[in-house]
Amino acid sequence: MGGILTQMFPPSPTFTDKDVPSLAGKVFIVTGGNSGVGLELVKILYAKGGTVYIAGRSPNKTAAEIEAIKSIHTVTPGHLKSLPLDLGDLTTVPTCASTFLAQESRLDVLFNNAGIAHVPAGSVTVQGHEAHMGTNCLGHFLLTQLLLPVLLKTAKSSPKDSVRVVFTNSSIMDLEGPPGGLSLAELVPGNYSKDKARNYSASKTGNWFLASELDKRTRSDGLVCVAQNPGNLTTKSWNGVPWLIRMLTKPIMHEPKLGAYTELWAGLSPEVTCEDGGRTAIPWGRWHPSPRKDILESLKTKQEGGTGLAAEFWDWCEEQTKGYAGAGN
Repeated sequence: MGGILTQMFPPSPTFTDKDVPSLAGKVFIVTGGNSGVGLELVKILYAKGGTVYIAGRSPNKTAAEIEAIKSIHTVTPGHLKSLPLDLGDLTTVPTCASTFLAQESRLDVLFNNAGIAHVPAGSVTVQGHEAHMGTNCLGHFLLTQLLLPVLLKTAKSSPKDSVRVVFTNSSIMDLEGPPGGLSLAELVPGNYSKDKARNYSASKTGNWFLASELDKRTRSDGLVCVAQNPGNLTTKSWNGVPWLIRMLTKPIMHEPKLGAYTELWAGLSPEVTCEDGGRTAIPWGRWHPSPRKDILESLKTKQEGGTGLAAEFWDWCEEQTKGYAGAGN
């Protein structure tokens, strides 16, 4: 319960835009960066001189946000670019990656920020996967895999612990969801849960699993892979939550910029190192003090005394996306 309460009532952030040095010469991708917490993060990175690619479904909306950001006076402006990406359609992911790679030879931080929440039970992606799992996990898994070579290349020539992949989870994974965090059986078409909160929670836990498994595969190459819960924020992701619940939770809701500080800490704070790989952060930039025991067991291999569920989920993601891994090149 203490872990839940400290996420609902976080202390003041200790790493904000004021603590970020010049980002000139650094390159970032923020999925879902044209609204909510992602947009607030983009504004900070841009104001510090970074080159920021906003990956989103609506090029028109992204273009409008880029113009709005550029209209605000900034002492050290960076560069803003658009990347069309629909995480709910795996065919768009290789094109997004190849479009980026045609323009850049480095990538300092990949913020896997975008996501959907509480969409109706029965909703599926273009490829027929349960909507939360397909969008929040499979889309980001494929994008990360396609960008992994440039991330590893950047890590070789950059300061230690500075090149990172940041996945996004939620406090809902502490409150509900399948035993172990997610159920592989519920990922089979025809067996999707009819509980949209359970589906959402499973996808958020899945993102932590992906961060942990990516860390195991890339820590020795200098890549920092972590997950983070940006916090309970007043964003459109709550639109699918019943009105009464939204009213009851209003006192613990916060402005999106505070959530951006959580992502900023995970992506740029010098406190975060390779040794922290696989961990998950909570608002507004701290490590989770007491995750669910069954989820922690899922993160461990059977040889380590765990269940190995996270590794099995990684393999499942690999299997579901392998047909798209070579497309768009």
